[in-house]
Amino acid sequence: MKTSRAVVLRYARALLELGDERCIEMLRILANLKDERIKSFINDPTVLPTLKARIMARVFGVDERCQKMLQVIFEHKRFKMFDDLYKTSWKLWLRKSNKEEVKIKSAQELDEDELKEITKIIKTVRKSEPVLNVLKDEKLLAGIIIDFEDSVIDMSAAGALRKAASLMYGG
Repeated sequence: MKTSRAVVLRYARALLELGDERCIEMLRILANLKDERIKSFINDPTVLPTLKARIMARVFGVDERCQKMLQVIFEHKRFKMFDDLYKTSWKLWLRKSNKEEVKIKSAQELDEDELKEITKIIKTVRKSEPVLNVLKDEKLLAGIIIDFEDSVIDMSAAGALRKAASLMYGG
């Protein structure tokens, strides 16, 4: 059963009040778990929620408040919401910190100078501190795509070709 957005938002706001980035990072890792043994431990109803929370807190080096948050999540069997909770908490933390996640796809690896220049432009245009997530995508042929939460700037060769084809065929 999927946890409602309202519940996820309540937990995310509470997590943000803790003010500990390590809690958010812990959620990111827990949301992307691949190890079946750890998943089995988290889902094991015979292990007390307090023990699960204490072990996870020690493993991730988080404070007692974050441990208590984990305990509540385990007590209410809401561990299936780790992914949604991480994503929501991350967005709230970015907003609170006047930061913005910016996804950049590039045909080639970008060097430090190029990333600094992109960061400088984004700061000027968006009035926020960008948190860059850079991916290499050879399908672009050349250029880059800058993806903000609310808009996309496509400066790739593939994008230019799509645009030209659309104009030619009336699309």
